Amino acid sequence: MNLSRRLFNPVSQFKVLVSALLLMCLAACSSTPTAVADFDDSYDFSGVQKIAIQPFDRTATASVVVSDIQISRINKSIKEELQRKGFQVVDDSAQADMLLSWHLVTQERADVRSYNSVSAYNCWRCGPRYGTGVGVGVSDVSVRYYTQGTFIVDMIDPVKLQSVWRSVFESRIRDDLKPEKAAENRRAAVQAIFAEFPPVPAAE
Repeated sequence: MNLSRRLFNPVSQFKVLVSALLLMCLAACSSTPTAVADFDDSYDFSGVQKIAIQPFDRTATASVVVSDIQISRINKSIKEELQRKGFQVVDDSAQADMLLSWHLVTQERADVRSYNSVSAYNCWRCGPRYGTGVGVGVSDVSVRYYTQGTFIVDMIDPVKLQSVWRSVFESRIRDDLKPEKAAENRRAAVQAIFAEFPPVPAAE
C-alpha cells in the first residue's frame, strides 16, 4: 500500500534531494532542537500501543535518492525513540494501532545580512566620498547559501488511512559531521519530533 504517495505531496518550489549528507547530518540549529506538531483533537490516542513504520516510498518524487542503509538508520532512530516512550513497533501493519510514515524535503535558501562599517579617508579619491577626510559609513551585504532540511512524520489511522498527527522538524544541513555526531543529531531530531506524542487534548 502506497501511503506516502496518498498522504504527502511536497510543495512545488521545494527541491527534493535526499542524500547521505541529509540523512546522516540532519543537525539541530540550536542546542535544544524543537519540532512543530499538529493533530486531530477529536481523535482518541489513548489506545495506541503498537505502531508500524511504513516503507519509504522511492517513487513519490523522481529526484529522491535514498539508499537502504540511509532508510535503515532513520527507521532505527525512530524505533528506538518510540520504544523509549513505551510503544511497541511492529512489522505487520495489520497488527498496528497506528501507521507511521516519514518524509524528507530539502530547500535551497539564502541568508542575507547587511551591516554598516565606518572607514576614515583623508586622501583625494581614495574612498567612497572624495576628499572628506572624515569617517564614512559603508554598507556591506553578506549572502550565504545553505540547504534547509525538513523532516516530516505522519501518524496515520489504519482504518481511515488519514493522518491524525504530524510533526515537522527543520534544520540546516551540514556536511562536516563525524558519524558519531551525526548519530547523536539523529537521536536529538527524533526526540524533538516525538516530544508531543501522544498529544494531550486541550480539555485535559
